[in-house]
Amino acid sequence: MNKKNTVIMSDKYLSESGVQGGKIIGEHIVLGSFIIGIPFLIIGLVALIGMLFGLGFPTHTAGIIIALLVTVIGLLFVIGGYNIYRNKHVKK
Repeated sequence: MNKKNTVIMSDKYLSESGVQGGKIIGEHIVLGSFIIGIPFLIIGLVALIGMLFGLGFPTHTAGIIIALLVTVIGLLFVIGGYNIYRNKHVKK
């Protein structure tokens, strides 16, 4: 009888441990998304602004496509990190 209770309790603790591990992984994903996304976004925006105002950045098609891709990738990382962070802290 006592053996069944310890198995049930260990399963409960294992489940809680998994939830806590998921929360820690989520925090690292959010932090990584911001660390990667913000520099990409800044670099892309600086390149696009430089192209628009003729500040010396290349204006050929490949440069424009790369600048747009870097900007979009950075924006997606920031939006994804924000959504994970917001969903984690919403009171249900």
